[in-house]
Amino acid sequence: MTVLVVGGGPTGLATALFLARAGVAVRLVERRPHTSTLPRATHVTRRTMELLREAGLQEAMTAAGFEVVAGDDPRVLTEPHRVLPRTVIGVPSLSGLDAAEVLETGEEELAVPGPCPPFWCGQHRTEPLLREAAVRAGADVRFGQELSGLSVHDDGVVARIRRADGRTETVTARYLVAADGAHGWIPEAAGIARGGLGTIARRTSILFRADLTPLLKGRRFFMSMIDNPGFTGAVMQLDADHRWAAAVESEAVGGLGRKPDPGRCLELVRAALGTDDIPVELTATFHWRARHRIAERFSEGPVFLVGDAAHLHPPAGGYGSNAGIQDAHNLAWKLAAVLHGWAGPALLDSYDAERRPVGIATAEQALLLDGVPGERLGAEVRDPRTIIMGYRYRSAAVIGGATGPGDPFPATFELSGAPGTRLPHLPLTPGPDGGPGQGSVLDLCAPAAGGPRLLLLCGDDGWRQTAAEVARELTVPVTARALRPPAPLAQVCGTGPGGALLVRPDGFVAWRCTAAAPPTGARRHHLLATAVRRILRPVAARTGTHPLTLRSGR
Repeated sequence: MTVLVVGGGPTGLATALFLARAGVAVRLVERRPHTSTLPRATHVTRRTMELLREAGLQEAMTAAGFEVVAGDDPRVLTEPHRVLPRTVIGVPSLSGLDAAEVLETGEEELAVPGPCPPFWCGQHRTEPLLREAAVRAGADVRFGQELSGLSVHDDGVVARIRRADGRTETVTARYLVAADGAHGWIPEAAGIARGGLGTIARRTSILFRADLTPLLKGRRFFMSMIDNPGFTGAVMQLDADHRWAAAVESEAVGGLGRKPDPGRCLELVRAALGTDDIPVELTATFHWRARHRIAERFSEGPVFLVGDAAHLHPPAGGYGSNAGIQDAHNLAWKLAAVLHGWAGPALLDSYDAERRPVGIATAEQALLLDGVPGERLGAEVRDPRTIIMGYRYRSAAVIGGATGPGDPFPATFELSGAPGTRLPHLPLTPGPDGGPGQGSVLDLCAPAAGGPRLLLLCGDDGWRQTAAEVARELTVPVTARALRPPAPLAQVCGTGPGGALLVRPDGFVAWRCTAAAPPTGARRHHLLATAVRRILRPVAARTGTHPLTLRSGR
């Protein structure tokens, strides 16, 4: 195989899906026998949904979870089984909703233009969707298989895989993606140290089924923060089948080292509800730790870290799996470009340069929301829109953007076509041939039949001809799209009437040409060819740090 992915959580499955859709031969191994049965990682942000939409999963996500909407959306009352308001409330108990204080509305994220909304859908439902989609795309997905040994070389890895029946298999891969999560050992085996604040809190989730209709009286919420003498924690709805979750500090149920007592858990749930009159069925309990750990680098030779293996932090804010899936999307197109031969190996260095600063800063935001003092971190709470989709990349794969090390979160949220930022959403209108347009310009970034490609957005047909010439000359897939009318591109993305925008396969702006009038043909060719070369074929070659290093796992 070409790429081995270790770990079958949301991030690993997304990695396999994106790689397979990019035409890369990929195998995924996961030691669990099946996908998760626990409703973790429930919030799927708008940016992550854009990536899942690209992979053809928006319809399936709509059927599996709640569409997240504003609190005043009329569908909250008319379609309670389909939508959930983005409202976080503080309340003494669910019997006292009349005294609820609105703590957060999340309307800022919902107001950002985009082709699809965020969703509330637990890991127990998203993982099967990702697994099925990855298999359909051609990925070799194997649950019940565990990585038991690893040798890392400059030109690839040799992995020992232990099957459920105890037999082992040795496989080789050009690249390995570690999506083995918080408890994985691949980073250390590859020589990557991980540091951080360690354990922040020890908590327990209590899953239960109860028809709370009499208590709610039509009130809906994203999450309720409850504080009374019998319960301190959070309660959230999991799905439309009256399934709920309550999260408390583990000390409330006797500590991490003990199995939660069902009687005590029922007592806590009833205290959260504020009544004993509602029948409650406990369905599951599990302990977990809120931890902080960051890898000192996100790659070493042929090994790349994604998700919790690279950046582990508390779930506050719902950023964890979303950041992991965005890691996967950033990495997948770069691996595909190198493996397909139209990008140089040095492009892979931009993965660490781009995603590690975002991972560090996102973890800080989660820590702040979890109660870690800002003075301890040297950070302050930022606009959630920036964390979700407004971050900015600085690397050799971006031309003309912010340079040098710096905060990946701009002080002001803005999507205006600046290099290094996510392409702004622009509704597509019928094209010059009169045919129907697609929903969003972001949809144009999806891989074509031959895999990922660069996208040149312009308002002038001369740029389209130039793109075709550059594609032939450099043997690089570049597709041009002249937007009609051109004014939105010129105004929203800052290209001016004669300029153009070069967009990477991950939807991020790689280069922007601003011009009041279209440059001459020769000038256009020089500008675009130079930009494509610089982005895909950096001068500095990627070199290994270990000519032949053997590192064995467990």
